Amino acid sequence: MLNNLTGLRFYAAFWVFLYHFFPVYTELRKIKMIEIGYLGVDVFFILSGFILTYVYYYKLFVRNFGQRDYYNFIVKRFAKIYPLHFVITLLFIPLLFVGKYVFHQDSLKVYPDTLINNFLLVHAWNTTSHISWNFPSWSISAEWFAYLFLFFPAAYVYKKSSLLFYFLSCSVIVFFIFSWFQIPKFIMDKYTTNGLPRIIPEFLLGMLIGIVRVKVTMTKVWTSLLFLSGILTSVILFSFEFYAEQLCILAFAAVILSLSYKNFFDFLFSTKRMIYFGNISYAFYMTQFLSLIVSEQIFKRMFSADSGELSVIGLKFLAAFFLNFILAILAYHYIEEPLRKKIVNNNGKK
Repeated sequence: MLNNLTGLRFYAAFWVFLYHFFPVYTELRKIKMIEIGYLGVDVFFILSGFILTYVYYYKLFVRNFGQRDYYNFIVKRFAKIYPLHFVITLLFIPLLFVGKYVFHQDSLKVYPDTLINNFLLVHAWNTTSHISWNFPSWSISAEWFAYLFLFFPAAYVYKKSSLLFYFLSCSVIVFFIFSWFQIPKFIMDKYTTNGLPRIIPEFLLGMLIGIVRVKVTMTKVWTSLLFLSGILTSVILFSFEFYAEQLCILAFAAVILSLSYKNFFDFLFSTKRMIYFGNISYAFYMTQFLSLIVSEQIFKRMFSADSGELSVIGLKFLAAFFLNFILAILAYHYIEEPLRKKIVNNNGKK
């Protein structure tokens, strides 16, 4: 039913990959749509709130739920995100220490005091001022906050009074957007270290459109028009020298909602290949930094060509991408999925 959104996950992860690769590893002329690739994370935040609301609507938003429901939900979310995060963080301990102190890669940052925060998945809760170790995991920490403290309370409020839920959710979203407009030269990526100002309004926005999806039926024509309007709005927002990132989340919400229905653009998202790519997108996202570090060092030792040459940049990009893709496949099939199933199954036996 949500195959389009599975495919969308890979597009978002790839957008982030472009952002991580080009500004750091090349000296090409700036391309705005790549420079703002960090917004792929915001797509994930909205998507997360949407999917959870759509899947759990009747179980949590309509029926009564208890402590056991909360526990089972948290175990499932933990099983999905934590094992891969834990393994990759472990890999980064020797990788960063060896890279920095043996190979003298000064660009690598090592913050031992933040390691516990990372393992506890609280490093994006304003508990540290550094993005450290496997730095893309900051967004997973923010997601973990939403799972623990946002989703169930919001569902409870909705069950007691849907009007109150709508009022509070819209008020929070408007408050954050308004506060973002008060910040000179606002850039969403500056909220990375403390991910809560991004996850809270965006997750709630995802929940709102999730409820819309449950309650509203739309034709293929209207969903396609909604998709085009979301894409067009995004392009317009990012086409000016002063682009309004503050409003991009509304455009992303329109795209996500439209793709949750059947529309004329299904062929871009719901093919068997794109669904598989979407399934490995979390692993693709989590292994990006690892792939970039390793591929860069391999490349330096194999080639002496000027990194400014387009042919060399293209080769570097392909090497990094395919390494990332291979690592994602391996991580998905041998770490993420097996450990997720094991944790969920063990919980079911209790």
